[in-house]
Amino acid sequence: MAVKMEQIVVKIPAGSFRIKEGLCPNGHSLMNKDKLLSGRPAITCEVRLKGKVGRIHFNPYYGVFEYETDLVFDNGDVVDLYCPECGASLSVPEHCSMCRVPMFAIQLPDGGEVRACPKVGCRNHHLTIVDLDAQFAEYYEEERRPKM
Repeated sequence: MAVKMEQIVVKIPAGSFRIKEGLCPNGHSLMNKDKLLSGRPAITCEVRLKGKVGRIHFNPYYGVFEYETDLVFDNGDVVDLYCPECGASLSVPEHCSMCRVPMFAIQLPDGGEVRACPKVGCRNHHLTIVDLDAQFAEYYEEERRPKM
């Protein structure tokens, strides 16, 4: 029997929640320990635009729109994102409520996900957490650790 899920809206300051593990639909890790943004492993995807293929590295902090790529983007370009390991598309059927283009999703452990618009310059995104207790316990545990 399926569990009925309720929706709540929680507002958090940009950059206060770090994505520690992002996955493609096939379960491959998108975290790149060799590429750091804000001192943490970046979320790395294959990016395609106008017949060109490259890599894009996203800041792992939710709401921080920093990225690095080896392709040149213009404001308004719509990119396609894929898993760099298996080539699975990260696109999902949901369309951006602002741009009307299909969004992409990065899966989180325990069934959560981050969805964002792939249009350069659009900042529409949202985070779904399925196991709230586990996510907040991990968040607060990290916040209590001594900062060096």
